[in-house]
Amino acid sequence: MTPVAPLMLLLLRVTSPCDTGTRVVLVPFERLALPSADARELEEATRRAVAAMPDACLESREDTLARLRGSGDALAACGDAECRSAQASALGASKLVRGVALGVGGKRSVALTVTDARGTEARAQFEAPATAPGEADARAKKALEQVWSPRTTARATRGPQGSRLLPRVLWGAGGAALLAGVGFGLASRSTESKLSKNGGECATAGESFAACFSSQLRKGRNQARTSNVLLGVGALLGAGGAVSFIWELP
Repeated sequence: MTPVAPLMLLLLRVTSPCDTGTRVVLVPFERLALPSADARELEEATRRAVAAMPDACLESREDTLARLRGSGDALAACGDAECRSAQASALGASKLVRGVALGVGGKRSVALTVTDARGTEARAQFEAPATAPGEADARAKKALEQVWSPRTTARATRGPQGSRLLPRVLWGAGGAALLAGVGFGLASRSTESKLSKNGGECATAGESFAACFSSQLRKGRNQARTSNVLLGVGALLGAGGAVSFIWELP
């Protein structure tokens, strides 16, 4: 049985006041590095923004959850726009909206994918500061307005060419920074170990022992500081690669 076949059966079980030409289905958000309460808050803000779109009749969350419970992992099985478009058609929806709520880098954001039953697909993203009440609604609405109409959607749709390039670059740079950071960390530990054993190289410095010891100690501190900076940069680049990878997911 195809991934969309169970959804066809569910159309008989879940009623909706929306017709096929205006029905929009918003799948409950996935989340990454964000508490479930925050993810739900961002999902609800997006739902309100979707409901405000022209000619959009948003299916209730309860009806969508009923479809998901009855269809198993049918919605999760798709890996391309064509399949998701077929899902939208099977659900009797004009558009299918998916989202990932992110909490990377100390910021809350949402990556959205909007697929319509005609096969076009577009992506949008917005940040939603927790300290600004109502800001999530406004930013979600602005992001959706940029990809909602067919003309804008066609321009915003991302093709397969060049996909995954940015995440690879970020992960490569992050990996190099992490390796360099580990190297400086090991050098710092080595310097510290040598100094702790009777002064290390400074043991034979005679009257210059104090100056030698101070120089080696400063060297170890610089190595440790450089290690911390590189490890931090590597972690940030890795997180950026993760966000970019999710953003480019089909």
